[in-house]
Amino acid sequence: MTGRDKAGDQKIQQKGTTRDALVVRRGGRASGHAAIAQKRRVNAKGWTAKKRAAFLGVLKNSCNVREAARSVNMSECGAYDLRRRDPAFAAEWKEALEQGYAELEMLLLRQSIYGSETTETVDDGKEDGAVKTKKVHSYPHGIAFRLLMMHKATVDEYRQQKGIERPGSDAVKAEIQERLAIIRERKRPGSKIAQSDDEDGCDA
Repeated sequence: MTGRDKAGDQKIQQKGTTRDALVVRRGGRASGHAAIAQKRRVNAKGWTAKKRAAFLGVLKNSCNVREAARSVNMSECGAYDLRRRDPAFAAEWKEALEQGYAELEMLLLRQSIYGSETTETVDDGKEDGAVKTKKVHSYPHGIAFRLLMMHKATVDEYRQQKGIERPGSDAVKAEIQERLAIIRERKRPGSKIAQSDDEDGCDA
């Protein structure tokens, strides 16, 4: 075998070795070679543990996926994609969503019973810059109901799996009826509850 032939054989062997190494890195299926374990660093721009925790916190408080994703500078589509890929994150997502959903339900129940009061500041249009304030009863119920309907199926399934009672359960309904009865009794002239409240009050 000439020197040129030997050099050619060495080049072929080197190419073959490199190719085998690449195959091993990709899938570890090349015969005669063990798979190489590789550690991947989490991209700082990706879903870090800190971003996941912050996302779940906002989701719990708002029940709004888009707002939760925006709060950590990630996309809504990226959040749903991570939920599909990561079972642990998906489980935490459901738990946070259920808690936020329950808060929203109770908020609407309280609003329906007691109403809500906000203060609005209105410019009177005069040159002295004086403003007037007024108190009004208002709440964006339309947004709340849309959020409830959007996540209803997911939350119902989670509650059924965990055995969680929703705010509309018999126990909660009974509690609401009891509170309504107390409110009606307080408004009734000569009510013992109303008199008791007056006696317990502090003088100005």
